[in-house]
Amino acid sequence: MADVLLIRPDDHLVLGVRWRDFAVSGSGPAARLTAQAPARLILLLPPQHVGEESSPPGSVGPLQPAGAGQTVPTWRGVLSGPTRLAFDFPAGTQIPLTVEGVLAAVLNRPLVTSTGVPAEDQSAIELPWRLVIAPRGRSTAEAVPVHVTRPTPVDGGGLWRTRLIDPAAAAPLLDADLTLRVVDQPTAGAADPVFTAGNTIPLAGGDRLRLFTETANQPARLRRLELSAIGGSIDATATWPNFAWEHRATLGRDMHVRTLAKGVLYPLGHRAEYLKVSERIYDPTAGGAAVLRTMFVITVVEPVRHAPGAGPVARGCPLGDIEITTTVFTDLVEPQRQFTTLPVVGSMGTHFWPTTRSGAKVRFPIACTVSTGVVRMDLPLLFVFDLRPTVDSLASPVLAQRLADDYGEAAVSIAPSNIDLTPGAAASPLAPGVPPALPAPGSIHEVRALKLAGARIADGLDLADGYRSKLTELEIGLPALRALRGDDARTTVAFTRKYLQNAAEDVVLEMPQANAVPIDFSKAADRSGGLLAPSYLTNAISRTTGPIDRFALPDPATGFIDPARLFPSDSATLLGFPLKTLLTQLKLPPEITFTPRPGAAPEVRMRWTGVKLTSAGPFRATPTTALDLTITTAQGAPDITCVVRNFTLELPPGSKAVLQLSFATMTFTQRDGASPRLEVTGVEFDFLGDLTLVKKLATSIDLGTAGKLIDVRPSGLTVRYALPIPSVSTGAFSIRNMAFTAGIEVPFDGRPVAVRIGFASRNSPFQLGVLMFGGGGYLELELDRSGIRRFEAALEFGAFVAVDFLIAHGEVHALGGVRFVLESSGAVTVAGYLRIGGSVSVLGLVSVSIELCLTLTYTSARNALVGRATLVIEIDLTLWSESVELDSGEWVIAGEPAHESPALAAANAAPEDDRMDRWLAYRAAFANESAGGVAPTAAATDEAPERTSYVRPHTGERHE
Repeated sequence: MADVLLIRPDDHLVLGVRWRDFAVSGSGPAARLTAQAPARLILLLPPQHVGEESSPPGSVGPLQPAGAGQTVPTWRGVLSGPTRLAFDFPAGTQIPLTVEGVLAAVLNRPLVTSTGVPAEDQSAIELPWRLVIAPRGRSTAEAVPVHVTRPTPVDGGGLWRTRLIDPAAAAPLLDADLTLRVVDQPTAGAADPVFTAGNTIPLAGGDRLRLFTETANQPARLRRLELSAIGGSIDATATWPNFAWEHRATLGRDMHVRTLAKGVLYPLGHRAEYLKVSERIYDPTAGGAAVLRTMFVITVVEPVRHAPGAGPVARGCPLGDIEITTTVFTDLVEPQRQFTTLPVVGSMGTHFWPTTRSGAKVRFPIACTVSTGVVRMDLPLLFVFDLRPTVDSLASPVLAQRLADDYGEAAVSIAPSNIDLTPGAAASPLAPGVPPALPAPGSIHEVRALKLAGARIADGLDLADGYRSKLTELEIGLPALRALRGDDARTTVAFTRKYLQNAAEDVVLEMPQANAVPIDFSKAADRSGGLLAPSYLTNAISRTTGPIDRFALPDPATGFIDPARLFPSDSATLLGFPLKTLLTQLKLPPEITFTPRPGAAPEVRMRWTGVKLTSAGPFRATPTTALDLTITTAQGAPDITCVVRNFTLELPPGSKAVLQLSFATMTFTQRDGASPRLEVTGVEFDFLGDLTLVKKLATSIDLGTAGKLIDVRPSGLTVRYALPIPSVSTGAFSIRNMAFTAGIEVPFDGRPVAVRIGFASRNSPFQLGVLMFGGGGYLELELDRSGIRRFEAALEFGAFVAVDFLIAHGEVHALGGVRFVLESSGAVTVAGYLRIGGSVSVLGLVSVSIELCLTLTYTSARNALVGRATLVIEIDLTLWSESVELDSGEWVIAGEPAHESPALAAANAAPEDDRMDRWLAYRAAFANESAGGVAPTAAATDEAPERTSYVRPHTGERHE
């Protein structure tokens, strides 16, 4: 509060006066102040500045209510606090207590200023808003005021003002030659006024606090500082190593305010500058008003940041040289500075998110130069202030940790890009001799998205090199699997800690367990070599072998992989056998790699060669038994070769084996999208145990001379061999229609390989004759690793007698046989039959034939003994012929019936003890019904006789 208020309307002077150690004498115009001791006089001036609302260029004026529901564009403002000027006087000094007396007393008198927050009796000039400054002369300790003491008539009166200058200034009216320090930190840090969204104040709180710290180290230059009753005028400039300030204000209103802060963009480390410029302009869009417009600009002054040298940080972000392709960013808003408590200096505004007027974070376009080309993306980046010389903020571990926490991770989607993720890394120990400059086959990956964060001190970040980024996660496509499996497999990966610490590590990337990628060919073995169907889970990527299971790596003690860990499921098979049981001394998993080729389609390769195999179950191995797989896809269609060497199939396994089938090689090939082929060489087979009876028949068979047929289906591939055996006739002995057949079926859906062996067949049995006695039969056998799928054999023998009397000839025969069928389910069918018949023909005009077939069949699946009788009579009278068939239908002597007629069902429904009686009754009824013949019944109804079909049990032939 002022002790006295001095007002002079002639030049608009208003001064408050306060004193200490002065005595007041007299009154009215004769009043006088007398210093009783060293005394102090303080002049109080009205607010010297208006903190005025500033808006972006071209924006509409903020609308404020004007009453009656109307609005008008109005830019608001806030007044600064009052300003005070303090002066010391020696004891005995007398000052007239008038306007002229006080002004004359302080004219050219040094100000009393402070180096800290001013006390109530020290000078405190708040200009601009919330910036309390202490001017000082450059040649003397304090600035002095110069002003007129009497009104100066200028067109009826001018505005009184006092100018603070260095009394030694050469031209004080042109250059006050002062320096400026901000002395009140709490006031500088006061909250900014809240204006219309997007609008700000020219010198915001963050800049005021920065001026406090900068002027404490090196004062700003003050060319002009004037104070008046309606506002002050200032012209200040300063350039520090990492901050610059320009401020021009007239009569309390800002005309030009500019701040420039230097720093870096986190986490990439590019040097940048943040510029804020406020200008008062006559703006036609504001109705011609002189308004403040503020523009924010970030300029990247170091567009390219070169890749770091070798080390964990370099390996953690293998993106090569990183360029920010757009270097100037406008249309920004006032930054929301984040404050960090730094050692020694305390809390300081250290960083902010560059933000657009729409409220979105600025995304900086990035081009990364990698060995395979240029990768483009856009990232949000933090602007970090370089606060030197106050504090070396960019070398502060405290700030580095805070930045890493605030930045977190930035997720970025990119166009699918082939990136060498191990550039310059040392050759893998699994691939000796590969120069470090050449990427290993599993080093280049198709990256589709990534997450980027700031490297931390714990990651090996050296702050002397500046901030660096790291890739915390990558989404990669797996083009190798896409080419091999036909699907668009993707997964997320991250660098393994071991690789980041040691460049020689072979396992570079690991997947979260939830994102593990299955490699499963169990339902599509034709894509993995037909004979082989690997199925395992991959959760890491090796530079040499591609996708692997990191939990199934070679044991350091033995150097071998546990097959049961790599292929835990039985769905992984070789020739239908569980793969894990066949592998021995396994050193490497299947290699699946993707290699881009400039100007050509990429090369995808799956290799697994020299894989040693051991005996397991039906699969019998030798020391030279091995597997080789090579799949190469370069132009679209894959070239596939899968070879299994020197092995024997013993079917079924164990002591009950009946067949040994040996192979020198079994080779699956497919070229240029053509149909696959299966080649076998050195095939040898040997019948054992219960099949030794056919062993002698096999000794003369050479599959190398057999006819071969390859049958390719979506479900699998089959190679069939057929070798006819010449007919033999020696005197009364003859054997005809003998043939050996063999087949090897390779399914593509995970089923085991099956082998079929046959002598003759059910549809084409061999025939044997000795004089008037004859017969025939066949043998068919199908086996896989589980044992016999199906075994079927039939033998028939009997007698034929034929007579020929020229005008008439005929024959009679009686044949009996048995057929045995064993299914994979264990079901057995045994059928015995008797065929008796004959025929006679007279002059070729009349012929009569009759055949009676009696069959008795046991079926284990139904546990039933079933009988059937069929009588066929055929008469041919040249111009008329007819055949009659009488079929008993199927009757169940014991066991459960299948499909029965009502009469037969009634017979079989009786208790077991009465079934035979019921059966005899049924047969008697059938005989009585048949005694009348079928033809009369048909004639009576004018319908054709009922036709019944039956199947010959020994051949399967169907007759009507």
